[in-house]
Amino acid sequence: MARCGIAIYGLDPFHSDPFLRGLEPALELRSYVADAKRFPAGASAGYGQRWRAPADTWVGVLPIGYGDGVRRGLTNNGEALIGGRRYPLVGTVSMDNVTVDLGSDSTVDSGSPAVLIGAQGDDRILCEEVARRLDTINYEITCGIAARVPRVHVGPAGR
Repeated sequence: MARCGIAIYGLDPFHSDPFLRGLEPALELRSYVADAKRFPAGASAGYGQRWRAPADTWVGVLPIGYGDGVRRGLTNNGEALIGGRRYPLVGTVSMDNVTVDLGSDSTVDSGSPAVLIGAQGDDRILCEEVARRLDTINYEITCGIAARVPRVHVGPAGR
């Protein structure tokens, strides 16, 4: 008898890069940029003013939060892929949204897809990476994705 465990979902049971074992992750956690606003230096994002813009910048709002499974430990400690580029999560992760520092010269538009777990362009954010940021294991990250997050099942090559 073989116990595949989390490897059946393409995640590494030994908590390293699944691609090194020939595994391909079978899940992604996605959102989108609902809005982007210009923030002057010193302006804060999120509850408790736990982040302040160090310089003039653009901040995007993603409608996904701890109610969906984005852990509060990612407050000022996570990233999202938007347009194939990593952007830091800034401010407190709230129940229904997170904020992202898009930089001073942002060209990101509202409606742009955002990836919190998965691949976009030539980059990827693995469950294992998120787990390391939170000092936990990939199982806990995947089990924490809430039932209210829509599941979309796709076949080979995204069909």
